[in-house]
Amino acid sequence: MSRRVKLTQIVLSFIAIALVASLFLGGLVGGRNQDPPASTSTTGPQTPSAIPEGERMPGVPEKPIAEHAVFPAEPNENADRQLDYVPSGTVAVEFADSLGDYAAYATQVVNWQQCASGEGQCATIKAPLDWDNPDGDAIEVAVRRVPSGDSSRGPLFFNPGGPGFGGQDMAQRMAGRWQNYDAVGWDPRGTGQSTHVVCGTLEQTDEMMNLDASPDDDAEDKALRDGGADFAKQCRDSSGKLLDHISTIDVVRDLDLLRHLLGAEKLNYVGVSYGTFVGATYAQLFPNSVGRLVLDAAVDITGEDEIPQAAGFDLALRNFTKWCATASDELCPLEGDQDEINEGIVSVLTKLDQNPLPVGARELTQSLAATGIAVFLYEDDSAYRTLAQVILAAQRGDGQPLLAAADLLNGRGGSSYDTSTYAFPAMACADAVDEGADAVLGNWRETFAKAPIMAPFMGAGYSCEFWTAESAPQLKLTAPGAPTILVVGTTGDSATPYEQAKSMAEQLESGTLLTLDGAGHGAVTGQNKCIADAVDGYLYDGKAPEDGKVCTA
Repeated sequence: MSRRVKLTQIVLSFIAIALVASLFLGGLVGGRNQDPPASTSTTGPQTPSAIPEGERMPGVPEKPIAEHAVFPAEPNENADRQLDYVPSGTVAVEFADSLGDYAAYATQVVNWQQCASGEGQCATIKAPLDWDNPDGDAIEVAVRRVPSGDSSRGPLFFNPGGPGFGGQDMAQRMAGRWQNYDAVGWDPRGTGQSTHVVCGTLEQTDEMMNLDASPDDDAEDKALRDGGADFAKQCRDSSGKLLDHISTIDVVRDLDLLRHLLGAEKLNYVGVSYGTFVGATYAQLFPNSVGRLVLDAAVDITGEDEIPQAAGFDLALRNFTKWCATASDELCPLEGDQDEINEGIVSVLTKLDQNPLPVGARELTQSLAATGIAVFLYEDDSAYRTLAQVILAAQRGDGQPLLAAADLLNGRGGSSYDTSTYAFPAMACADAVDEGADAVLGNWRETFAKAPIMAPFMGAGYSCEFWTAESAPQLKLTAPGAPTILVVGTTGDSATPYEQAKSMAEQLESGTLLTLDGAGHGAVTGQNKCIADAVDGYLYDGKAPEDGKVCTA
């Protein structure tokens, strides 16, 4: 998502945020030049290099943030945010003691230990809660590295997207994909095992998730508004001042500190989805520290958001129903031609508005069903057969498969929600600006024309409109002075429409566009040899493919 995104564009992600990574990362392949993770590793303290006098301190932008170009203010910007809300009770998030000044953070010793679970070496570093006040409280950032080969190429950082996903699992999955690069994943502030956002209880979050996100009358709209306002207060009550320091600008300042602490002069990086925003923001603030950046499944950074996210899901659904109409009954048991299959999906979603399907002690609502369908649209056509089965089950009155899929995306486990469920709105609302609560329904309805099947059911939401923190500066990202940045887009991407990759490559002064003509959210982590060869050439030799190169699925 972009900082300038209209808030109706992040509603699905708020409803369906947490464990998408397990879907598209589960299909990772090694490609060529695959090397197994090193069988031996070095643990223990790592002492970073001292910063020569007069040089920039890690985490301090090369040019003050106030001197960067920003987008013009929105009309009625953040008009209804609850900025005067006073938290009640005891804040659950605990902060660490400050290390002191920037130099102290830059010279902290990193104590690598074998990870308690999974592969690699794990450590926790400290960063200032408020980068402009390093003497104040500190946060902890969890990081994992998985050595590969002789580690001679240094660290290659990974961010799987979100916002809200931790990156440690991606480092494990990508280990050995690029020979002699150590795969490094960190949980950005607010997420995972780092100092993370805390909001309401399981019951309170269930109540919010069960709200009708596509209100049909004033009563349903009021319930949705009240739910958004209550959720925002719950997050402030439990997370306190962390919510004021959770933007992508904060995240990339932490990343620059990590780059230095891991001994890298330049940042080499692969970011997917929201991870492209992290990469583009890093290149804006630290262009002279950019090495090789791969930005896959790009978000919008233009400030226009002309293509609603729902349009990507609508396109992906139509691609599915087109396949379904010509597939055998064994592969797709949904009956009829493409239009009839589309109508059948709309019919089951429409019925759920007034008649949710009971699933044990819970219910499959219309909003949760739309979320469950969206799970499979993040994938390529390998997920089509399963999607057909779960839709058929709902049509026959069994809501359990779709509810399970919605729970996966919502980060709902047996007795709690994943940290990403809460990190997403905190980070999204810190990055985005809104036009006030009264604009929400109109903005949502404007998306119907471009996404007539999915947009009405994805619905609207009021999380950011009533958030309790201000937005970060709305930087215009052009990354002047950065070396070549490789932007990758997929023509049939559901969550980040392909047009966004084109516009990101155009707006970044050194952007080069690589295209996969196919389906799925993200191309670099997939199985396409043409994409793999192009990315390998860039990461190994610094040779980007010709701008505009297209690979076919």
